Amino acid sequence: MKNLLTLLTLHFLFIAFAQNFTAIGIPEELSKNAYAVIRKDETIVNFLAPNKVERKKDFIITVIDRSGIDYAQAVEFYSPQMKINQLEVTYYDQWGKLIKKFKEKDFLDQSYIPNGQMYADYRVKYLNYVPTQYPFTVHIKSQITNTSTWIPSWTPLTRDHVSIESSTFTLNNPKNLKIHSKELNLKEYGIASQNPSESKIHYELKNQKPHALEDLMPVYSQIFPNVEFSAEEFEIDGVKGKFSNWSEMGKWYNQLLSGTQDLTPSQKSFFQNLVKDAKSDKEKVQILYKYLQNKTRYIGVQLGIGGLKPFPASYVESKSYGDCKALTNYMQSILDAVGIKSYYTIVQSGRREDFHTDFASIAQGDHVILYVPLENEDIWLETTSQQAAFNYLGSFTDNRNVLVIYPEGGKIMKTQKFPYQNNTEKTTGKFEVLPDGKMLGQFESVFGGLQYQQNMRVYFEPAKDQRRILMSRYSSLPNLTIQSYDLNNNWEEALFTQKLELESQQFSKLFGNNMTVNILPIGSLSSSLKKSNSRNYPFEIQYGSLDEMVFELKIPNHYKMDGVFEPIELTTEFGSYQLSLQQNSDQTFTITRKLTIKEGVYSKDKFNDYVEFRRKIASFDNSKILLEKI
Repeated sequence: MKNLLTLLTLHFLFIAFAQNFTAIGIPEELSKNAYAVIRKDETIVNFLAPNKVERKKDFIITVIDRSGIDYAQAVEFYSPQMKINQLEVTYYDQWGKLIKKFKEKDFLDQSYIPNGQMYADYRVKYLNYVPTQYPFTVHIKSQITNTSTWIPSWTPLTRDHVSIESSTFTLNNPKNLKIHSKELNLKEYGIASQNPSESKIHYELKNQKPHALEDLMPVYSQIFPNVEFSAEEFEIDGVKGKFSNWSEMGKWYNQLLSGTQDLTPSQKSFFQNLVKDAKSDKEKVQILYKYLQNKTRYIGVQLGIGGLKPFPASYVESKSYGDCKALTNYMQSILDAVGIKSYYTIVQSGRREDFHTDFASIAQGDHVILYVPLENEDIWLETTSQQAAFNYLGSFTDNRNVLVIYPEGGKIMKTQKFPYQNNTEKTTGKFEVLPDGKMLGQFESVFGGLQYQQNMRVYFEPAKDQRRILMSRYSSLPNLTIQSYDLNNNWEEALFTQKLELESQQFSKLFGNNMTVNILPIGSLSSSLKKSNSRNYPFEIQYGSLDEMVFELKIPNHYKMDGVFEPIELTTEFGSYQLSLQQNSDQTFTITRKLTIKEGVYSKDKFNDYVEFRRKIASFDNSKILLEKI
């Protein structure tokens, strides 16, 4: 009897253990519409000293089908400052039965070069293994010690179609070292706020249903839980620092920049001679920026002091290449040589995410640009691009908070903004419809603001590719032939002009003695947005625009337009639309179209209204007129 009880006890212990890893019994509200379910996501950070931070990770995820395989990758990064103390992975089948177990020695190991970089001292260990049967469960345990101050942020919701049974984050600070934090979107998810001055803080999210991607969603940091940390006293690659605000952080950055602007007197004299005939400081900046673009190229380097310290100006001068830090520092150096002050500026690039004005941390920012305040104008320079227009940031770094490094300290400023009124396309032209349905046209389009960025790239392509790109751009025209084209890139004003002469063999549809003609020969828009009655999140129109078209349309002799085309006007909070046709003579008409789209973040209950707005635009753009043969 005693032996039987022992066996039963062991049996139930096995079942209890297996149930932690079985796919059976996951609540339906978590498995429904999920590619994977995070069973446990536990992060424990022990902040023992500025040069000793431990991170322990205990992660269990059940992958339901093949769509969720990317969510269960066993990957760990390390560097000279980050040492892996533990790394093991165990796979279980759907019943919780062990499939295979791996130790650190079983992992593949290779250099890790982030996108856009050429050199970095990071490495990655990863496991090249995937079970053949679904669902399965992966248990990943890891531990890392970092000799640089690194407190990871807590962002439990990072992937779509993944539900969470439990996600916890614990920060132990036994020595009560000064820590600042920034909490975002916690209340909306029932997560309790924490005081970063406590020796232990703890965040927890449980039973979170999966979310699906929705059209025009804002960035995750705007809608999902996110907690960022910054230690007041820190150490990076042996370099110590202390700051509690952006001004103090700027002073620390000045230490990194010290001694890096080391051009020789003869080199400075060269740049002074280069601009000796310039009539203004702005012209001097233009000349030197063009020199930079012609001389240098971008090579990403993430080495030394966390990848934060730029290589000296002398390095770029001799090598003619550098990363964003080195090229910005070089441009600042050559401007200083001619007596123009400019300022090293740190920015978060890509999809717009602002620096927090009330929370300073080194983790904010991944790119460097140059700010040049002239007497009557602020100039912003992207030093890594050989194609960027003068004083033009584009959507990569536009309209966001940045940290400008002044000699007296750091200051948060806003970069160049592109409101919808500046993101323009202005098209004028003449089109003629022939009796056989053929259409001949010649027109000019001028693009400004962010529409410049979207269209100017064709200018730098080989001729054969230019024609192909232009053909694709106007592919809605049937049997299109581009007879000729001319492209002009106004580098000083960030304006791109294209002139095209084209022919469409079957532009009009013939019906006996009549024909139908699209009122817009070019530039009509379509919309693939779908309405939703169950939307969960707000939507964002990232960039607005202003499109204006005025062109003459000539119809064949012995034809007239049937009826009258009534002007179309539509005004909403998202923008406006006007389309009109004016008859000039028996055979010619002037067609005017104006479309305005306004940028902004809108509540989810307005999404269907926006979809309807875009659908109406597409419908209006597809308006046709009937021509009758006289």
